[in-house]
Amino acid sequence: MKTFTSALLILTGICLLSACSGNAENQEIEGSADSSNGSVIGLDYENPSISYCKMRYLKADETRTIPEIFTGEEYTYGQLTLRSQPNKRAGMYFFVMMDWGPDDISLASKIELSVDSSDSPKVRTFTFVVPETHSVLREIRLGLTGSDWKDPKARVNAWKIRILSPSGKLVCQKQSWLWSLRDNSHKNSN
Repeated sequence: MKTFTSALLILTGICLLSACSGNAENQEIEGSADSSNGSVIGLDYENPSISYCKMRYLKADETRTIPEIFTGEEYTYGQLTLRSQPNKRAGMYFFVMMDWGPDDISLASKIELSVDSSDSPKVRTFTFVVPETHSVLREIRLGLTGSDWKDPKARVNAWKIRILSPSGKLVCQKQSWLWSLRDNSHKNSN
């Protein structure tokens, strides 16, 4: 009986080891980066996307932090805030969250924000450049400030965000549901 139990334990161990090594090999193959895919931004992430975009009007004092009160300089650690008018703070902010890691947005990438709002009869497009001197995190705040968003009561009707590599290739994009309807109506009218 002792011999049978020992043999069964050894056989079970061998089966587990081969199963684990087989899974490890499969995981390595599945997770390996294929450089022939030619990632747009030179990274291994194949399908980057924007997780969400939320918006909110912020008054100038709502953009200030406690460290800024003491130092007089805007606190930028752990966040990236880009404004259409850098010297103005009050405005409509778009909080954009990516689903991939912070280093995956290349420095000098461009972010295009197109907005249909209640205070403008035309769609307006704003371009933001990720500064080469800033580390990027997964959440970016895009602010339409100053004369680009005059009325705190104005509302966003529809929006579209495109992230472009420094060479101009589309990395990813996201749009509101209403913008999708707008795009479909333009396609059908052509």
